[in-house]
This record gives sequence, C-alpha cells and structure tokens, in this order.
Amino acid sequence: MAALSTTGAGAFAQPIILAPENAGRMMPSVADVLEGGGFSNFSATDTAPPTADLPDATQPVVVEMFTSQGCSSCPPADAMLAMLGNQRDVLPLSYHVDYWDYLGWADSFAKPEFTDRQEAYARAVGERSVYTPQIIVGGTDTALSPGPTELMGLVDGRRFAPTTVSVTRDKTPEGEMIELSPLSELGNRIDVVLVSYAPERRINVTAGENRGRTIVYTNVVVSTQHLTEWDGNTALRLNVRPEYFRDGRFDADTRHVLLVQQMLGKRGLPGAILTAIRLD
Repeated sequence: MAALSTTGAGAFAQPIILAPENAGRMMPSVADVLEGGGFSNFSATDTAPPTADLPDATQPVVVEMFTSQGCSSCPPADAMLAMLGNQRDVLPLSYHVDYWDYLGWADSFAKPEFTDRQEAYARAVGERSVYTPQIIVGGTDTALSPGPTELMGLVDGRRFAPTTVSVTRDKTPEGEMIELSPLSELGNRIDVVLVSYAPERRINVTAGENRGRTIVYTNVVVSTQHLTEWDGNTALRLNVRPEYFRDGRFDADTRHVLLVQQMLGKRGLPGAILTAIRLD
C-alpha cells in the first residue's frame, strides 16, 4: 500500500471557496437555478420512491455528499442521505467540509482534504464556488438541492449505466487479491483511493446555526488514502491486507472501500467513479 498522499484543488494557487457575507449556506445564483431546472428543496420527511428490485451489486453506486455540522440547510439532506444507507447497491458517503466553522461551531468530522475534494469537483465542471449541501452521484452527476425523486433518478441512471471495469476477488493466505480489468477505453489516469468511514454518528450541536439539534450522520468519511494510479489499459492487481487499514487509528466499527475513479486533464481533477469495492 502506498503512503498517504493527497491531491486535488488544494494544490492550486487560487481558492474557489466563496463564503457569503451573511451567515448561512451559499445560495446558487438565478442563472444557476434556471440552468438546473429550478429549485427542489430537501425535506427530512420525504421518502424515496420505490425502485426496481435488483440483486445485490458488487459495484455499488457511490453517492457523495458534502455537508457541515454548522450548516443550517444541511440536516434535511443528511436525513435524505441516510435513507440510502440500507440499499446494498448504493454507497452513500458523507464528507464534512471546514469552511463553515467560522459560524460558531467547528465540525468535528471536517478535514481540509474533504474541502479540497469538493473544490476539485467544482473545477472539473467549471464552477466558481462551492456550497453545502451538495450531492454528487457516481463522480459526475449533481443537481441543485435535489429532492428524493430527483436523487433516485440520478442513482438509477448510474445503476443501469454500462459496466466499464471488471472486478474479480480471491482470498489468499497473504490477503485478498483484487483484479481490475478494463471493459472499454478508460482514459489516461485512474486513481485507486482507500476511503475509511464510520457507519453512523450522532452529534449534539450546542452552538452555531444548528445549536440545540441532534443530527445523525451516515457513512461519515474519516480518512482518504491515495493508493496507486492505474493506466486502465491492462489488468491491475491489488493485494489487500486488513492489517494495512485496520490498525487501530479509527473506531472498531469503521468500514473501508476502494474507489476507482477517472482523473481528468493535466490537473488530475476527479471524474467518473468507475467502481467501488467494499472491503468489509
């Protein structure tokens, strides 16, 4: 396993975080709303519509949400993300960003590298700023404040997308051998990243915009570790040994997944997540 390395928008000279003058989530511009098809508000009481009864997927759809304990607009979106937690063919991941900490409550899960990841996604599509909550499906699909119906539409779109990477797994005495094989042209650079996450955490917020609220977070990302780059032309073999990542740094219930993601252009900005491989 490679040592921890971080890449992304944090390496560039000009930050793209644009915090509003007044406290609260940065709202999209009118032009952004019209381009996105209008407002669709989160609601914690909404329920996801039924979807096709599919067998358990070995390559789940990854739904990433950028959120903050200090963002008053985030709890309904956090609750919506939790609705995806019981679906085996969907992997929700909650990345906590640090740019709202100045509002009076420092997010206990936030890390600069998670903000870097959101910035990199913004640069990849030419956006000039970032905001919370933001949901990105499969590394490519997003919408302004999607409700459950729109979110499940994005998820289903990824569910039925063609598979581009074949994954085979084999238990060995030395660990688990995972082989990735391209099924189509994948591009010039693909990153393999180990993501560690806590299945559920409950936070009592005592200050800031959400003071007095108890918020439940699902699949809270606690660490990301870049493992290797892959050219996507020939098969890649990974020998995964549990002692490399179950080393006592995190709580006992921490889970781990490998994200295999296309990186775009010379700056290596994040693109489509080709597959996700649960390790536990």
